[in-house]
Amino acid sequence: MPFSPKKHFVGTPHTNIPFGVRHELERERLLSMPMTAKNHLGKLADNLKDMREKGILCDYYLKAGSASLPVHKVVMAASSDYFLTMLTTNMRESRESEVNLKGVTACALTVIVEFAYTGILKLNMENVEEVLAGATHLQVNDAVKLCSRYIETSITPKNCVDVLNLAELFSLETTTRIAKKFILVNFENVAQSEQYQLLTQTQLSEMLQANSLKVISEYKLFELVLHWVNHMPGKREAFVPDLMKYVRLPLLSGEELVDKVSRVEIMKRNKNCLDLLTAAKDYHILTGKQPLNQTARTQVRSDSKSLVMCYGQCLEGYPINDSHRLTRVLLKDPIAPLYNPCVTVIDNFMYTCGGKYDNQASNEIATARCFRYDPRFDTWYELASMIEPRRDFAMVGLEGNLYAIGGQDENKMMSTVECYSIAQNEWDRKCSLLEQVYGHAAAVCEGKIYVTGGQVFSVTSKKAYLYNVVDDTWEERANMLYPRIHHVMEEVRGQLYCIGGSGHGGLIFPTITPTVESYNPQTNQWTLCKPHTSIVDSGSCVVHDKVYMVGGAFIDGITIYNPASDDLTLSHATILSGKACGILVHPHYV
Repeated sequence: MPFSPKKHFVGTPHTNIPFGVRHELERERLLSMPMTAKNHLGKLADNLKDMREKGILCDYYLKAGSASLPVHKVVMAASSDYFLTMLTTNMRESRESEVNLKGVTACALTVIVEFAYTGILKLNMENVEEVLAGATHLQVNDAVKLCSRYIETSITPKNCVDVLNLAELFSLETTTRIAKKFILVNFENVAQSEQYQLLTQTQLSEMLQANSLKVISEYKLFELVLHWVNHMPGKREAFVPDLMKYVRLPLLSGEELVDKVSRVEIMKRNKNCLDLLTAAKDYHILTGKQPLNQTARTQVRSDSKSLVMCYGQCLEGYPINDSHRLTRVLLKDPIAPLYNPCVTVIDNFMYTCGGKYDNQASNEIATARCFRYDPRFDTWYELASMIEPRRDFAMVGLEGNLYAIGGQDENKMMSTVECYSIAQNEWDRKCSLLEQVYGHAAAVCEGKIYVTGGQVFSVTSKKAYLYNVVDDTWEERANMLYPRIHHVMEEVRGQLYCIGGSGHGGLIFPTITPTVESYNPQTNQWTLCKPHTSIVDSGSCVVHDKVYMVGGAFIDGITIYNPASDDLTLSHATILSGKACGILVHPHYV
């Protein structure tokens, strides 16, 4: 038997193979090396196309309408699941020399057959629908995808509803989603075209429910709905009550409701429409009760959030997006100057309470005034003042109430707690904290209020407390790993995160506490996280499970902590005024 190095030395380390054998193995490897012809498949496709055009070895005819096209069975079977099944099973067509195709036009068949041989699908606005229909029927999946891409790139206000209907007809999910998004973003332009009138009542109702629908105002949307109805009033007036359910009438101004909407005949004549109009008017009459009367119709029509900051006589909004540039939007000035108040957002209303009385560095007098900002109308409303003026305190919102905890005034530290009832517009005292403290942090986690750190006389605290709102009781929890004052604490996915701050550290002057630690309420344990930071006295809020920290003593701009990746990034290096902030949804047109 001839000697085979491969047979006798398989798996043998290279260093143990004699030189001559190694040489033979290398020679055999080189001899078996695969060689590739450049552009072989391209030339093969060109040759097959040329052979079809010349009728060489064609073994089948495809017929549709006036078209009769010679093809190679193997090419069509490789390009189409429809033909693969037809030509490789015991179907009658597999034994014949031609097939007369139903449901496919001559134009579509010609384009699809050429695509099978070249990979090029010749589309235009006149033939795309019949080519898509033919490709779907013949199960030429790559051609269907190309039709979808062509339609998606060709969408305009003058064809967008046609595209939507086509996409829905052929169950093109991605194209349907793109067409709907285009209509929502360009709704006013679409409404001025003939395409708008092609929307069905079901399609229009779906559009009206979307937060991403962009219009200059909710009243403009009301007018556009009437425009659609009045195009065919005999058929469409019956749809008005259902459509008006999705127009957010409470977001119209009181003047628009009384002077304009109330004068529309169908709004007066139809009982359901009249009920919607009356509810919208009542919403405006009971301004103080608006947070208690929230429904789907009172929610801001927008799908984006803004970081809203208040300082002094300014209120500024910064839309949150992927850009590292901050776009500032000036909002309605507060009723009274706000200097580092506590801020809490409940149901997209921003509550600001307490803080310093003025901005004088030598003045440590606190204020008890409280206000509510409404992004729906860009308006302020003054609430009942707290029982005690407070600054450097903590405030959270829970179950429709605000809780103001601890803090200080000009001559005293506080342990007192008071609760604001939105329903009653009044503050009541609650069980006091177990010690007087200021500069602490508070957050809500799993229906309970947690307080950490702060300054207790001359000592920076590492203590943590839990407040049970049901029992009105406080209990001490496990201490933090580090003492902190003026730090950030936020809840993300059932965990508390304490970030930065400062502490005495055994020195006369405060030092930065550069660490981040997390708390698990279930195990009552603190864990040190990886990042280090110089964040002190920053405002904070949570967006998309990330902690946004605004400004502070040593950092300008916005710093983001991501608990999932356990890292810190400086997102926007921009000088911002103050630190009091919250996350709100503003209308698209603000």
